Amino acid sequence: MGKSNTPSYALELELDVNKKDVAILEKKMRIAKNIYNSCLGYALKRLAELRSDKEYRKLVKDKKAKGRMKRLKEIEQSHGYSEYQLHDFVKPIQAKYKKNIGSFEAQKLASRAFHTVEKLKFRQAKHVHFKRLEDDMSVENKSNGTGLRFDGEFLLWGEQTQVSKKNPVSQPKKGALKLRGLVKPNDLYAQESLCDRTKYCRVIMREIRGIKRFFVQLVQEGFPPVKRDKDTGFEKHPVDKSDKRVGIDIGPSTIATVSEEKVQLVELAENCIMDAKELRHIERRMDRSKHASNPDNYNEDGTIKRGNKLPWNFSKRYMSLKAKRKDIHRKFVAKRKQAHETLANDVLFQGSDVRVETMRFQSLQKKVKKTTRNKKNGRINRKKRYGKSLLNHAPAKLITILDRKLGYQGKSAKKIDTYATKASQFNHVTGDYTKKQLNERWNDILGFPVQRDIYSAFLIGNTKDSLDTVDVGLCNIQWDDFLELHNREIARIQQSTSKTLYWFVKPDKTKRLP
Repeated sequence: MGKSNTPSYALELELDVNKKDVAILEKKMRIAKNIYNSCLGYALKRLAELRSDKEYRKLVKDKKAKGRMKRLKEIEQSHGYSEYQLHDFVKPIQAKYKKNIGSFEAQKLASRAFHTVEKLKFRQAKHVHFKRLEDDMSVENKSNGTGLRFDGEFLLWGEQTQVSKKNPVSQPKKGALKLRGLVKPNDLYAQESLCDRTKYCRVIMREIRGIKRFFVQLVQEGFPPVKRDKDTGFEKHPVDKSDKRVGIDIGPSTIATVSEEKVQLVELAENCIMDAKELRHIERRMDRSKHASNPDNYNEDGTIKRGNKLPWNFSKRYMSLKAKRKDIHRKFVAKRKQAHETLANDVLFQGSDVRVETMRFQSLQKKVKKTTRNKKNGRINRKKRYGKSLLNHAPAKLITILDRKLGYQGKSAKKIDTYATKASQFNHVTGDYTKKQLNERWNDILGFPVQRDIYSAFLIGNTKDSLDTVDVGLCNIQWDDFLELHNREIARIQQSTSKTLYWFVKPDKTKRLP
């Protein structure tokens, strides 16, 4: 059966489980981890064998060779490195666990392992990780017909009894499951979503506050229903339907948006603060506990012994601290995502023609390669860049959410050509490009001081349809309205208590604007 190209969205429901159900689910998840790890290990071996092929290495370097891609595929298949060959590998493994994991579910686990190794192959990742016993896990099906499926009210996993006069309601056989998806009586969104056809479903195991909880994600066909206020019946998050433009200049910690009616410069996930001090204390206690439980695994200077793979023993205290650290990260990620969803709704209310710069945030995580020294004291400067800021604010996640929400309208975020536009350097009045230092946060436009990030968002919003040039005529038309909204936003920021935003609006030391 071919892959469906119709739009889809996900609805997540918690499963109503008892102790017996939890034991069966945990067993299925353990088996799924074993299958995934087996596929991952096999795929890594195939990749290592593939990279040792001289012809393959030569073709990878020679990008202009005739028939290159076809030959590369042939070599990959000759070494057993392909998604469908991994499906053949997982077939006998699944046969041993056929009462717990279906064939389609095993194939999806194999596909997941293959795509993980593909990231390693294309240098998109440095390492791959095997699933550990305490890790969260998910299992999904290819369709909603057999195996893991949802019938509109219950999640069915495994063989069920036949319906008859004596047995009017089917019941799960030994090792199978029939679990109710919890839907609140006043949850109109979930009730309306369940009316759509379910393409396939996914079971997720999460550890929340030390308790394992299970959820089902239903991948529904179509677009998600509109969320409405229970009292008024109006849309909770109305979106623009007139294709108004919104220019976005996003950085590691802030986002500037400019539309016809609103200008704003805000900190990403402003109220989501990671308790770094508590996290640091937990990690130190974990390290002391690990050292005390495994003295033979450390050298005299406190470093871990390399080479010999000695067993590691972890105390109950260590595992308790580890679970606490995991829960801190879980809460922070959930709050950060919620803040991004709210901000995305605000942006889409301003306009649906969203334009943003093309940025590789992964590059900003990496350390600086060049070693430099401080001119005053001669010490080596730190090489770290924006890794911690990206962790706390997750700008790429916001762009992903915006793109997903625009997809429900049949649109997508328009990414301009960053190198051709040079929005941070361009002056639409003179037409000149001027490079600026990072601490230069203001532009002098027609004698008016304009904040650099907000001005970049203004230029990005006024790009031509080719997305590689600023439309100077459109900038001139909207300049007066933009300047008024800009001054209001600067006044608001100057009255706020945010230290992050203050750095973006403080006067430049290098020059004094009129």
